[in-house]
Amino acid sequence: MIDNKMIEQNILACFLMTDYAKTFLTRVKPEWFKDWHRGLVKTMQDMYINNEPIGIHTLYQHYKDKAVELAKLTNMFVTDKHLEKELFIIESEYNRNLLLSEITKVKADWDLQEIQNHLEIINQNSRIKNNNQVLHISKVMAKKIDEIEERVKSGNKMKGLSTGWRSLDKYIGGWNKGNLVVVGGRPGMGKSALGLNLCADGQRFAKHLFVSVEMSADELAERMLADINNIENTKIRNANVDTNDLERMAQSIFNADFHIIDTKDNNVYNIISLLKVHRAKYGLDVVVIDYLQKLNAGGRDLRTNVGMASTALKNFARELGITVIALAQLNRDGKNARPELTELKESGQIEQDADVVLFPFRPSYYEDIKPDVEDAVVIIAKNRHGRLCDIPCTFEGGLTRYKENL
Repeated sequence: MIDNKMIEQNILACFLMTDYAKTFLTRVKPEWFKDWHRGLVKTMQDMYINNEPIGIHTLYQHYKDKAVELAKLTNMFVTDKHLEKELFIIESEYNRNLLLSEITKVKADWDLQEIQNHLEIINQNSRIKNNNQVLHISKVMAKKIDEIEERVKSGNKMKGLSTGWRSLDKYIGGWNKGNLVVVGGRPGMGKSALGLNLCADGQRFAKHLFVSVEMSADELAERMLADINNIENTKIRNANVDTNDLERMAQSIFNADFHIIDTKDNNVYNIISLLKVHRAKYGLDVVVIDYLQKLNAGGRDLRTNVGMASTALKNFARELGITVIALAQLNRDGKNARPELTELKESGQIEQDADVVLFPFRPSYYEDIKPDVEDAVVIIAKNRHGRLCDIPCTFEGGLTRYKENL
């Protein structure tokens, strides 16, 4: 049987005695250790970050009542050769105990979704995190060449999944794994409409999910019925349709192939947990979240909160290898001017996290009389994968639909 106490002591002895071992201080968590060892690890971490020497004499200033124990640690040191394996053992044991403890917190009166979310969160928290590997650039380049060759042979040269829009495929390379795409719009500009349109237009090529913390599932259904059947949204909302329209709408159900989540829980971490469960059950390539400023990430103020939510979504996209499309509000101050990156409401962190930023823009929105079909553009304002440009399109207000000009 493995003696975890002995392993802890070996690890601490390594931290005290070798510079190599000290580099692991930023990767460990004090809670992996027991009793006073937790505080000792935290003290050594602080000293390492502040570039202070770590040794028995400097630690004695913090732990004068543990002089004998510190001396024993130094006397135990033999080698740091097995340090990584020993760290893996105590992390595994900690995560195992954490998992067992959290499972007992499940209540009999919880509904299925609450239980699934709780189990998904503790499952993620209890997983061993892989340490970043140091790779030689030549190996990375060779792997990339192999990937490109495979795409050439298959005839599918685009790296990402098709968006359903030729122009977006051309300029951003489709929806790329691990990317955060921000669709920003001033109030009333139709960012929610564009997000829903992207789901409808891309559903043939990837598995999509639309998450709304603003619009209800009923409103989303009305918009989809209008879009697919070319029936004005107001007619559907007011049931101002005839028998032929009803038959068309009934048939159109088979042309809609993506999922929606209408949730009142705006906690970004709960939403991420829900998405992980959804992906396990149905698969997931692209998720649209409407919208960023509505999410709660526990920040002390609105600006910090939005930045934390943005970063959480970016990390989630990278972790699962999917594309996250986050809708975001712009400030109203721009009037009828073209939107700019500086207008992203509440946080510069959004711009920093985003791989692509798209701005739907309709100049006619600011006119007193709007045409039925408006000339519009989708502005590629940030693009880590290529050039910045405008994508000409139209906006049909009655159908709440953006459509690229082919």
